[in-house]
Amino acid sequence: EQLQDIISKFLPPVLLKLSSVQEGVRKKVMELLVHLNKRIKSRPKIQLPVETLLVQYQDPAAASFVTNFTIIYIKMGYPRLEVVKQCELAPTLITAMEGKPQPQQDSLMHLLIPTLYHIKYPTDTSKSASLFNLTERPKTMHLLLEFMLDVLLMPYGFVLNESPTRPAPSSSQGTSGDGTVAASSQGLPQPPPGMSVYAAKRVIGEAQWNAEQLEQCKLGIVKFIEAKQVPEVETVVHLVVASSDTRHSVATAADLELKSKQSIIDWNNPLIINKMFKVYLGDVPLKTKGGGMKQELKHEPVSTRVKLKILPHLLRSRLAAESTAQPNGGPGGCVYWKGERQNW
Repeated sequence: EQLQDIISKFLPPVLLKLSSVQEGVRKKVMELLVHLNKRIKSRPKIQLPVETLLVQYQDPAAASFVTNFTIIYIKMGYPRLEVVKQCELAPTLITAMEGKPQPQQDSLMHLLIPTLYHIKYPTDTSKSASLFNLTERPKTMHLLLEFMLDVLLMPYGFVLNESPTRPAPSSSQGTSGDGTVAASSQGLPQPPPGMSVYAAKRVIGEAQWNAEQLEQCKLGIVKFIEAKQVPEVETVVHLVVASSDTRHSVATAADLELKSKQSIIDWNNPLIINKMFKVYLGDVPLKTKGGGMKQELKHEPVSTRVKLKILPHLLRSRLAAESTAQPNGGPGGCVYWKGERQNW
């Protein structure tokens, strides 16, 4: 289509004109983009030059005004690409996250996650691990793993009700009474178990995945873990959470992967155990850490369903037992003093 050819050729350089020092030029560009947006949105089959836009987005010399508009068209164009092309550009989405504002990083991860299901990883694990090169980007890896855990915790069909008058879920749903009261008292919606309000909002994003899409996203995350894209010690908690999923396909895939790793997982590794406790308990306000966390960022304890998957693994850990035996023994000490010792 002629319009597609024009867009592919002229959109990237037109966006660069947004950095012009002349106000008249910037105004004309804005008027053109408003007109262009209407055309693009009404024609979902039009392809955008996503690859070129990603290169432009990563240019360190680009003005923030330019990158802010460039990512709008990346978000608009990436889902329109054929799946093969999306898989090809997936590593570039990871690279593009470096040094960008948090909301833009969240948007890029929201584009990436559905693609993971379709990626065909090399059977040679040494080549597979180099696909995303996340070990060379520890900050990006941490952000991505955090986002993935939130995706795995997201219930199917969840709706984030912004009304502060929404009735709180009952304790049978596995939420924390303390968290519900605190969230409601500040006029915040109640997040799903294991998540914060902020985490729920960013997983929902601008276009929330339906149940089938969310299931595919979760399967994609398990495939990503199976392909050893990140160190195994970082993803144990992800597999445990996924093994409790209400969809059989996700739970089975995660459980099989977890069982295959049992012989190499060190259940006395503080990194693994502390992550398990953090997910189990949520963000517990410890006196030593103060109470400065914003309520919107506070993670609720996970549901009973997830706790029942976590507990057997904690029971085999000497480190977990030692930390629950004393009130000041770290996160695990809170399990004892919150009255949950009876579940062990």
